Amino acid sequence: AYNGAGPLLTNPDFLVVAGKIVSVEARHAEAIYDLIAPNDAFVDFIDDGLDEALPPMQVLQMAAPFIVTEIDASNLPKA
Repeated sequence: AYNGAGPLLTNPDFLVVAGKIVSVEARHAEAIYDLIAPNDAFVDFIDDGLDEALPPMQVLQMAAPFIVTEIDASNLPKA
């Protein structure tokens, strides 16, 4: 979600905060992977090492099964 929204952010301060959140999420993902498979070597899940950046509407659609509060997405950017 953050990768897809990054290009849409116009305030540099917001971009810095989003980058910090992405960094923390990456550390959390690594810690969880280590708990699940502590003796496994690192597994590269993505060919180029970069997560795919998706547009906000697509992220919202993918997250929909986990969202219990209705979200008005009518003002989301299209790209």
